[in-house]
Amino acid sequence: MALDDLPQEFKALGKAAVAAIRRAYDINAERYDPLVAGDDAVVFGIGIYRNSWYMLEQEIDSLDDWSSARPSGSLVITGAGLRVHVYRHGQNAEIDLDSFRLDDARASETQRLIAVSNSLQMSLPGLEMSSETSVPVDQELSELVIVHAGNPDDACCGIWIGAPIAAEEITRSPWVWIEPLWLAEPATAEVVATDRELSSTPRHDELPEPIIALEPVLADDAENL
Repeated sequence: MALDDLPQEFKALGKAAVAAIRRAYDINAERYDPLVAGDDAVVFGIGIYRNSWYMLEQEIDSLDDWSSARPSGSLVITGAGLRVHVYRHGQNAEIDLDSFRLDDARASETQRLIAVSNSLQMSLPGLEMSSETSVPVDQELSELVIVHAGNPDDACCGIWIGAPIAAEEITRSPWVWIEPLWLAEPATAEVVATDRELSSTPRHDELPEPIIALEPVLADDAENL
């Protein structure tokens, strides 16, 4: 089961999550000031973490099919038979999503249980397995994770959702599937156009030397100046 296969109720949650997370990045990027306030990556990250959870909870309060809680100090969104968790990972849209692992030594016990729960669901007897991926066909994993990335200059760069598992090998992807919920549009075209415009404008030392014509001023004309 991937993004398109999620229950119809998820569409409202996905839209609300994108709005809340992007707003948290916009607010923190706007007030980020390393020169005056001494802000750094830690301050920015904590602001995103605290504000995004709060804003997500506000959005979820307006949804009929979803609720939120903070068991063991972690945000969990429940509804439509799903449990959705939210984490920040990386500073831009090019982040290696496979490097986000809930099954390594740095993960908390709560995080590890997310991946383990999906892995246990996949090991249930009687499931038809795919010969290519060794993943159960049409398996509806209930533990999902929203991952977002961004920085103070660009604000939010990308938001993804996927189903994590406890990968047995570090080289194996920790996701059964992961897809983008929202990605910022690249500014490459604008930058290229600007560079092209600048490159087509000659420098001052490339301009031809101006020709200035001087004419004598007669005495009668000088009195009238």
